[in-house]
Amino acid sequence: MMKKETKQKKVEQKLGEKTELFFSDAFFFWPAWKRFFYKVILTVFISLGLIFSFFLVILRIQPWYNLGILVLLFFIYVLFKQNLSDLPLSEEYLKQKKKINLARFLSPQTRNVLIEAKDISFTFQLDFFQGFFYALLSQKEIVDALNILDISSEEIEALKKRIKEEKASKKEITKENYRKFLEKITYWAFFEVEKLKKNHISQEALMLALYSVDNSKIDDIFSFYRLEKNDLTVAFVLNYLSQIKGIEVLKGLADKKEFDFRAKRIKVNRSFTSRPTPFLDLYGLDFTELALKLKIGIMIGHEQEYQSLLDILCRQGKRNILLVGPAGVGKDTLVSYLAFNLVRDKTPLKLRDRRLISLSLASILEDTKEPLEVYNRLTKVTKELLINRDIIIYLPQFHNYKLLAQRGGFTALETFQSLINSSWVPVIAATTPGDYRRHLERDPIVKENFEIIKVKELSSEESIRFLAYRSLELKRKTKVKISYKAIKRAVILAQRFLTSTPLPFSAESLLTEAIEGVRRKGRKIVLEQDIVSLVSLKTQVPLEVSSEQEREKLLNLEKLIHERLINQEKAVNLVSAALRQYRAGLTNIKKPIGVFLFVGPTGVGKTQLAKTLAKIYFGSEKTMIRFDMAEYQDRKSINRFIGNSEGTISGSLTEAVKNNPFSLILLDEFEKAHSDVLNIFLPVFDEGRLTNNLGQVIDFTNTIIIATSNALSDFIKDEIEKNVDIDDLSERLKNKLTNYFKPELLNRFNEVVVFRTLTQEHLKEIVKLKLNELASALSKNKKIELFFDNSVIERLAELGYNPIFGARPLDAVIRHHIKDNLASSILRKKISSNTKVHFVLEENEFKAKIESI
Repeated sequence: MMKKETKQKKVEQKLGEKTELFFSDAFFFWPAWKRFFYKVILTVFISLGLIFSFFLVILRIQPWYNLGILVLLFFIYVLFKQNLSDLPLSEEYLKQKKKINLARFLSPQTRNVLIEAKDISFTFQLDFFQGFFYALLSQKEIVDALNILDISSEEIEALKKRIKEEKASKKEITKENYRKFLEKITYWAFFEVEKLKKNHISQEALMLALYSVDNSKIDDIFSFYRLEKNDLTVAFVLNYLSQIKGIEVLKGLADKKEFDFRAKRIKVNRSFTSRPTPFLDLYGLDFTELALKLKIGIMIGHEQEYQSLLDILCRQGKRNILLVGPAGVGKDTLVSYLAFNLVRDKTPLKLRDRRLISLSLASILEDTKEPLEVYNRLTKVTKELLINRDIIIYLPQFHNYKLLAQRGGFTALETFQSLINSSWVPVIAATTPGDYRRHLERDPIVKENFEIIKVKELSSEESIRFLAYRSLELKRKTKVKISYKAIKRAVILAQRFLTSTPLPFSAESLLTEAIEGVRRKGRKIVLEQDIVSLVSLKTQVPLEVSSEQEREKLLNLEKLIHERLINQEKAVNLVSAALRQYRAGLTNIKKPIGVFLFVGPTGVGKTQLAKTLAKIYFGSEKTMIRFDMAEYQDRKSINRFIGNSEGTISGSLTEAVKNNPFSLILLDEFEKAHSDVLNIFLPVFDEGRLTNNLGQVIDFTNTIIIATSNALSDFIKDEIEKNVDIDDLSERLKNKLTNYFKPELLNRFNEVVVFRTLTQEHLKEIVKLKLNELASALSKNKKIELFFDNSVIERLAELGYNPIFGARPLDAVIRHHIKDNLASSILRKKISSNTKVHFVLEENEFKAKIESI
């Protein structure tokens, strides 16, 4: 609703004050026979007029020859006007009129569709809006646009059939309601014309108007077919562009070699006040000349940044600008669009007749042998710029001037200082956030003379529009079509997983890589599934349940975990359910898969559950990202997690997740970290994101996070021994944990899970698991079979049990009594391949009975 109001206000600003929009045209209400005779008479009149005037011209009969030419031109004009609206929609016309009849902006094709809608509504007893929708679905322009959105002709026919089934009452199908329909549909279509860059109310504008008429039946159809208005708008423009042969829809500088555009002549402005700039022309790239040739100038999005650019360039005093944004975000695009508007006089008067020149340091350094040569070139270019008042200079990769100053023994940036200090030659520079922080942020020349404009990445809607247009060029180059669903999915997945690169560049790289993939397979179209498979491969994030084996693993995850972990059913159930919901696409995509705090005494399985889950589902314990939080007990430890501000230290947490976005993160002994370190996890737990030292937002939405804590372990042990209800204990424990964690941090955990203390029976089961692991390893690697008496298992459980340390001593007990015994026997060659070893307990000692198989 807000978008609708914004768009309406934007158009209304172009109308005069108190302008009235109305619809009046008797032609729409004529009976069919009257319209038919009108068209016949008009066609005969034009045909006879053309024939008559043509013969007057051919026969050259004086004095009728000149009259014949005038009459012929008149009838050619009348014939030509038959395909146009009565009046073109222009800003000048709209501002002059107090009353505007929308009927005069309808093209003949649009008139026919609106009349056909009336006939269909009366014939099939349909609501006028549905009858109109039905009529539109028979128009080639509409059908082609829907095909672009991957809606097949069969689906369109099924849609038409569905519309015909929605009958309206006869009371609704009246001339008065038809009049109201015409007023409403043309009113909303009027506000769609600007978006389509049309000078009349077209069929496409009328189709988009259906989104604004508040008709529940049509809204249901759009929802059922997932027909979004923005997608349809893009499809209409794409359909139009695809019909123009040889058009370069989005031509960037990367598609051309720089020397192809080098200026070859002296440039003079219209007022003849410019001076020759031979050195600048030699090393610079004239953006205004490229814009004249339509080689650059298309801009999608970035309206706010462009307006800020114009405001600074037109103000008094220093007008230098530093564009800061990641590579590929659109800094060059902004400057190209300025050049495009400069050559078309679509800029404020203060900027008219200016040339925009890009000067790359790489071109200055070309073929130089000594630093002095670079200095001389920069000095000559600066002198040429200072005597000209009609140039805007663009310095891409501005940080390189500072780096050259540090490495070359002279200051390249200071060479430009007189230029930067001048008020008549604006300097537009560009750099990345990382290079700005490392090299420019503290530089006095930059701080005192440049205004910073942060260039943001395109929104997902803008990126889809950009890539849809770009897909036409890619199709012409590669002969491979990209489906619209593939474009949308590329943008969605790039925004979610490829966060280190901005949109639309990240999504475009997916599409170009997918094109190469389908070409190798001998196919001619990139489908949505190709993008999903590619992103899964690149990120190692499974985006869908890929096999029956994985499906079974997810359904039986609790059972698989309990084969390696004893007790703690609640914790096992929670993490298993979280993974199942994630893989089924039911989790909140703006949060991590699950965030759990495991509390309880040491040695009860908190860390072991994380290791077991990593091994079973993530492939290996090594894939787990593990941090011992006891190592992060001072405030400076934050730098170890996210990196330092200078950029010399990378963050261990942010880099690990950036490189392996689908992972399990274990934060052991969470309560021991410094409180400021714990604070950095607030956005991670709540929003699934964390900003690193370079300003990059790292995505945590594909991670499952487990924090462990031994806090209040004595209290937990005492309460469990009293047989207190676990759910009740969890709530009480959460209140007590505020002594260790801030309430806002505790509230961001999905669950605070209490781990039960282990009993003697649990210890026996754990012993069996560990001995089975040992037996499996020996059987697989050395062909040695191990067997254990129940008395051995019971004795090991007794020795391994410790009320304070839980099951932790168990590994040491098995190592001392079983593994040491085995190792000695293997080294003495008492045990070799194809040997059976049976451990028994005799006279309270562990003995191994060995026999050959």
